[in-house]
Amino acid sequence: MPLIRITNRNFHIDIPPRPGIYRIYSLDENDNPRHLQRLLGIDEEGVLYIGKSENLNDRVRMLWRVLQPTYRATAHTFGVNYKSLQVIQDAFPLDTLAIEFEENATAKIYERSLIENYRQLYGEVPPLNGSK
Repeated sequence: MPLIRITNRNFHIDIPPRPGIYRIYSLDENDNPRHLQRLLGIDEEGVLYIGKSENLNDRVRMLWRVLQPTYRATAHTFGVNYKSLQVIQDAFPLDTLAIEFEENATAKIYERSLIENYRQLYGEVPPLNGSK
């Protein structure tokens, strides 16, 4: 799936209202995911977060709302973790964030396996999947 920049409130227009998983990245100046130094190596895919939903469109719309500076709810782990530290926002500016999604009827199981595979590779979960 192509990466979709989280640039405006309508970025989710082509994301279906079906179950699946999504990954969030920070893109460099050439629109490539930025590599991330992890505990056991470099994540060349640059995965910041892996999430799941029974309705991808609703979930990423919620992500947009939570990322807005004036929004105070805690409805999305990525958004809460992202907004919790200015250093994270400085390292991964909002205008560099992008998402890719994949439809999957067993999203919860699939997400769990993707996160566990990531942990096996790098010794830790994606950086913004952890708790605040």
